[in-house]
Amino acid sequence: MKSKRLLVTMILGIFLNACASDSGNDTAEDAADFDGGNAMMEQESVDREMAEGMGDVEDSGSGESRLIGEKVIRTVSQDYETVNFPEATDFIRETVASHDAFVEYSYESSYTPSGGASRQYRIVDYTLRVPTEQLNAFLNDLEGMDAYRVSEQMGTEDVTQMYRDTEARIEVLNNKENRLNELLEQAETIEEIIQIENSLSETIAEREQLQSQLDYFDDLIDYTVVRMTITERPRISGDREEGLSFLRRVQEALTDSFFAFYYIVQDIIIFLIYAVPYILVIGLVGGVIWFGTKRVKRRNRR
Repeated sequence: MKSKRLLVTMILGIFLNACASDSGNDTAEDAADFDGGNAMMEQESVDREMAEGMGDVEDSGSGESRLIGEKVIRTVSQDYETVNFPEATDFIRETVASHDAFVEYSYESSYTPSGGASRQYRIVDYTLRVPTEQLNAFLNDLEGMDAYRVSEQMGTEDVTQMYRDTEARIEVLNNKENRLNELLEQAETIEEIIQIENSLSETIAEREQLQSQLDYFDDLIDYTVVRMTITERPRISGDREEGLSFLRRVQEALTDSFFAFYYIVQDIIIFLIYAVPYILVIGLVGGVIWFGTKRVKRRNRR
């Protein structure tokens, strides 16, 4: 009996240990799964936050790259062609005056185009200074000019950092100048006075030089430089686009040749008008010679 009880007890013990082991493994696996799930959720949350943060940084960076500094120098260059040169130049002067701008430089010259014989055409170069706040309105008004715009270039230069650095250097020099003035009042010997005055002169000269740079920047920032060229032409083609068809090119060539022939005929007529006195003199001299030769021949026959 004792051996049977002992056997039953051992079997029950083994069974209970097996059940406990299985329960422990299931619990451990459940705990591991729970911890893994929490870890995955936490990782996803962190990744999401990082992605959002990077998105904010990228947006911020792109926004900063689009920012324009406070101190910006603008320049504009334009080339025009016109068949009515006086009207175009008068229009520019009126437009400049209406926008509180001014002509800083102008140069007018003449040229002879190819195929135009000796006819002279005019060309003028302008350097205009237009208030920056009125630049867009000024350029819009130029659209009403009786001229064809061949090209246009616009540029900007951000000088904010250079401007601020120059301001900081001027402030440092101002402080240095104040300290030197205080030391000059406290100086007792001639050597100290001379040394301080030399340093003060150098400081003032450097400060004024930097201030002139700031004034130059302010002038370029407040008044935009607009460079314009107006060229007089005998005619302006109605189509200036690239990639003209063969027929269009033939038409342009025939039109140009007609205008060239037309102006050559004009030049010949004008040349003949200028040559009339010479022709008369030559004809008179030739007539005298012919008449004299004829008389000499008559005398010889007698």
